[in-house]
Amino acid sequence: MGVIIANRRLLSLGLEAALIVSVLAHAPLVAAEDAPFFRVRSSDQAISEFIGLAATRSLTFRNLVALIQMSDGIVYVEPGTCRHGVRSCLSMTLVQTGGFRMLRILVNPTGSPWGLMESIGHELRHALEVLANPALTNSHEVFLFYRGISSTARDAFETPAALHTGDAVGEEVARSRRVIKRDGHAVHRWQ
Repeated sequence: MGVIIANRRLLSLGLEAALIVSVLAHAPLVAAEDAPFFRVRSSDQAISEFIGLAATRSLTFRNLVALIQMSDGIVYVEPGTCRHGVRSCLSMTLVQTGGFRMLRILVNPTGSPWGLMESIGHELRHALEVLANPALTNSHEVFLFYRGISSTARDAFETPAALHTGDAVGEEVARSRRVIKRDGHAVHRWQ
């Protein structure tokens, strides 16, 4: 049984790598202002604006959106509360309808806007991990997938790729802003 699980992990990683290479090699990214956000969306106006802003400020974020756009998935980013005391999380719920696999990311929209964009990028990487594996077609399979590759205490899940992606988005967004002084007070202003 261990060999089957190991082979599934390798297959999943191979499919994910093939999807990423294929999209990056054959589908050039569009300018951020022209990027369609059909498959990464929110019913919350402020979160939608942060998704758009993150795509203009972070190449890593833009690549995530492009990869999800090329998948059979739709990812909803909605305000909500996550277990384990974290700011954001990928819900283990996967729903199939109309030929699409739908996922939901929950975020706490309070706090710094650049921290929110970093959190959304981190969770979009988790969504891509699921969408890159066509064998994951229901919530139970998603749960077992993460339990098999990244289980931690109390069934909280984390992957090195998502940690790295969140950090990259955070760094890129931070580089895109500058601090100016007005009347002795620091004001963050987007360039």
